[in-house]
Parts: sequence; C-alpha cells; structure tokens
Amino acid sequence: MHILMADDAKDDFYILQEAAEKVGSQFKISYAANWLDLWRSIIKALPDLIFLDLNMPVKDGFECLQLIRNERKYDKVPIIIYSASIRRNDIDRAYKHGANYFIVKPNTLEEIAGVLKKLYFLGKETLINIPPREEFVMI
Repeated sequence: MHILMADDAKDDFYILQEAAEKVGSQFKISYAANWLDLWRSIIKALPDLIFLDLNMPVKDGFECLQLIRNERKYDKVPIIIYSASIRRNDIDRAYKHGANYFIVKPNTLEEIAGVLKKLYFLGKETLINIPPREEFVMI
C-alpha cells in the first residue's frame, strides 16, 4: 500500500514511516511538504492513499482536498485527513468536501502502527467509500 503523506511537519512523516516499518513491508510512504509537492506527486504516480494534514503552507488541507476532489480522475484515491485538530468544524468540513476518513494524529508509535494495520485490513476498496458520518472519525 503506497501512502502519500502531505504535511509540512517532516517529523510526522518520519514517525509515520517508522510506524510503517514496524508494521511490515506492505507499506511504502512518500512525502509532500505542501500543495505543489502533493500535486506533482499524484500527477506522476497515483498513491493508494493520501494522508492530508490541514495546516500546510501554500494551500491548506481543505483547499488541497477540494482541488483533488474536483478532478474526477482522482475519485478512486482515498483521502484521509491526518491532523492534530479535534475541532468539530474541521471534521464536518472535511466530511462535506469528500475526505474518506478523519484521523486525529495519534500520540504514540504503537497507536500509529495500529491505525496503519486497520487501514491495511480495510483495504483500498473499502476506504474509497465514504462512511456514514458517525464512522468518519477513525480512532
């Protein structure tokens, strides 16, 4: 499973990468620091999944989400908001604009590994379907 992480905090990428290595070799993690990097990456090769932070330079996560969702050719790429935000407004807005899930960034490596295992178990075909609102926030 190829995950493209768009987040201006490179430390979060390293932590996600470490958690993926802990889980196993079924993950490839790529990094985009901002909208331009993200766009260049998805044009070059579609990932299986996008982890999208909300607070980024150039364009924030909501703008990125809307721009990607406006392109029909990316409809089959699940976008998971991966953010420190727990604001209901952010969660509602992400759901409204077509994110597939919302994950509040876990605090420990073990929790992140658990999230990756859950995503892998669910699989891309399940993740592409936007769940009911009460199941949108993944814990």
